[in-house]
Amino acid sequence: MSSTMPIPRTVAIDLPAYAKLVYRYGRPVVLVVALLMSIPGEIHLAEVAGWGHVNLFGLGPVNVAWGMPVCVSVYAACSAVIADVSKRHGLPNHRSATFGAYAALALALSAQDVSHWIKADYIGTSWLLVGAVSSIPPLVAFHMLHMAAAPESTATEVEVEEPEAILGGNEAAEKPGRKRKPGRPGLTDEEVTEAIIGLEAAGKDLTAKNLAEALGRAPRTARRYLAHMKRAEFKARKVAELEAEQQAAKDMLPLSI
Repeated sequence: MSSTMPIPRTVAIDLPAYAKLVYRYGRPVVLVVALLMSIPGEIHLAEVAGWGHVNLFGLGPVNVAWGMPVCVSVYAACSAVIADVSKRHGLPNHRSATFGAYAALALALSAQDVSHWIKADYIGTSWLLVGAVSSIPPLVAFHMLHMAAAPESTATEVEVEEPEAILGGNEAAEKPGRKRKPGRPGLTDEEVTEAIIGLEAAGKDLTAKNLAEALGRAPRTARRYLAHMKRAEFKARKVAELEAEQQAAKDMLPLSI
């Protein structure tokens, strides 16, 4: 494959109508139903640990046990999404987010099991159980604050530093505070691309020495041109990947729970 061949910017996948419905609507429906089924067990577990009706801010009795599903099942769902986004974009907290996702899943599973064991009279309450359940909200709050240190958005463009030696025309001379030394003008990307295609057509290796002979420049200059072309190709590939991820994200409906 030629190094100068254009890279596809988007990937189109033709899915059957039923697959599109499942892909777009099935996942949020399953998620919402699963969260709803988890609510009773987690509320029961909170009540076993001692949470109940309290007078919050003078608003009257409020059952704070209803906050346990947010600290368990909703926290698990949020952690899974944050872990996936953090790993995909290489954010600094991706390891903590991944650990939190697995810990949240284990917590959600344990909460359901223990709640149903108590309801079925297989086990009873104990000081260890009350202490473990009581520690869930502060631990969840601590981990969410830790993950909140990540940037709110990710870059949509890839910045590539272009060496000054390969700027064509008077672009380098137009930089403020820089005086261009007299000499041969720089080559354009099209001229370098044609030279690379010529080398590949002749069956020669794409090296700085061969490119220098094709361009009629010094090997050092040819090496800079070659590095520039590789950076441009890398930039195009990263932009294509980001656009593909953004297109896939548009296919997912936003969830409001």
